[in-house]
Amino acid sequence: MDTLSKIAKEVQEETKVRLHRRNVERLIKAVLTTGDFWKIVDLSDLPVPAAAGIVKRLIKEGVLFINDKEDILLTQKGHDLVAELGISPVVDYSCSACEGRGYPFYADKELYRTFVELAKDRPKAIRDYDQGAVTPETTVARVLFIDSRGDLEGRDIIVMGAEDDLTGLAVALTRKARRVLVIDIDERLIEFDKRIFKELGIDNAEAMVWDLRNPFPEEMLGKFDVFITDPPETFAAFRAFIGRGIATLKEEGCAGYFGLTLRDSSIFRWKEFQETLINEYGTVITDIVQDFNHYMNWEYHPETRAAQIAPVRRQPKDIWYRSAWYRIETLPNFKRWNEPISDEVFYLDEEGSTT
Repeated sequence: MDTLSKIAKEVQEETKVRLHRRNVERLIKAVLTTGDFWKIVDLSDLPVPAAAGIVKRLIKEGVLFINDKEDILLTQKGHDLVAELGISPVVDYSCSACEGRGYPFYADKELYRTFVELAKDRPKAIRDYDQGAVTPETTVARVLFIDSRGDLEGRDIIVMGAEDDLTGLAVALTRKARRVLVIDIDERLIEFDKRIFKELGIDNAEAMVWDLRNPFPEEMLGKFDVFITDPPETFAAFRAFIGRGIATLKEEGCAGYFGLTLRDSSIFRWKEFQETLINEYGTVITDIVQDFNHYMNWEYHPETRAAQIAPVRRQPKDIWYRSAWYRIETLPNFKRWNEPISDEVFYLDEEGSTT
């Protein structure tokens, strides 16, 4: 067994996060690009426990070391290994103007300016509900993406458990949807939206408190054209956010939007999520835009498991937590899911660490 395969196997056994040889190779490529651990996580597209485990194992093997500034660097043995395996730094050709999304936030300047001004007073993200807000540019780009796919104008839209990003507010600000319903467990966010809807005279939008671990009442099922959400990435949370979102859709051809990271779930889990979407729920994945969602660093980061298991104590300064933007569409005979959630593992498991 070669060195990288051996490290992948050992870290998998230790962390219970499924890995393969190329995961280790990609992390080394990231180290060749930056010494900042949190940017290494970003560039390697690995759950934090896996990235931390690989770095620690490579240090033990004498391939990496951490200097006084807490930069992660290659040793001479590491440079020799890189030369032997032909590993090079990460290459990024994504568009800087649209931040790699393909939908520049400034395409609707009025929406962007209005949203940024309103978002200044947003409630702060709190750990209790696994909150972490995306940048204003991300939120506006989400709305432009949805509009471009024909899922905004004249549609009935439900935004579920994602209002720390104020996505529901941004959708309502366009005044293009027929109806907007925002639901979230956090009463602070619901009251914030209600106040702005009232102040701006947006009479086709409403907001209500709801815990997605609980089934929706019958009157909410099959009533919407589009759902938007941003779930934690345990299987229980996936069902609560995505399964229930699908349950609100009217018919075939309706759409759902959500984010999935590779910071709190592995590519292996993505496969299982995708199989559930296709085989169990009867939907098709029409779009996946990698690194679409850029998250601002949250104040409670030092309290998270991610901060505790990191090989450095230095906190992230730049954006490092990103997620892909998914669009799914219902097919004929799609299945609605609206069961109660009793699983105690809702926000965290072996792959998740940022709550």
